Amino acid sequence: MESYARKAGALTGVDPRFGVPALVTITEPESTFNNQRWRADTVDANARGRIVADGHPQNCSRGATLCIPTIFAAFHQEETATTPYAVVAAGCATINDVRDRYRVDRAGSHSASRVQQADPKRSARGY
Repeated sequence: MESYARKAGALTGVDPRFGVPALVTITEPESTFNNQRWRADTVDANARGRIVADGHPQNCSRGATLCIPTIFAAFHQEETATTPYAVVAAGCATINDVRDRYRVDRAGSHSASRVQQADPKRSARGY
């Protein structure tokens, strides 16, 4: 997972000292490090809408960081794949999202303090 986090960090300009641990920490509880079984959350509040091509409800969270489709689309990084199942693309969208939503600085130094899901010392929670 670290190599994907490094690539996402490089594409978004986040400092690897902050971005890599934050993304790795986020992916563990979200998708068990992109485990095939857990990379689509079909039971959370977002899991609604018609069943789409991947066999899951349209709005359910997907990918290594479990982005909902609208967040993934809004914060997609141009140089990456257009599917949230691509780990680097999901990581980039997550970095861009937390920068915007939680006002995490460009380097990512506020990730753990502002995003509970990115802090390995606090319990997991949605972001």
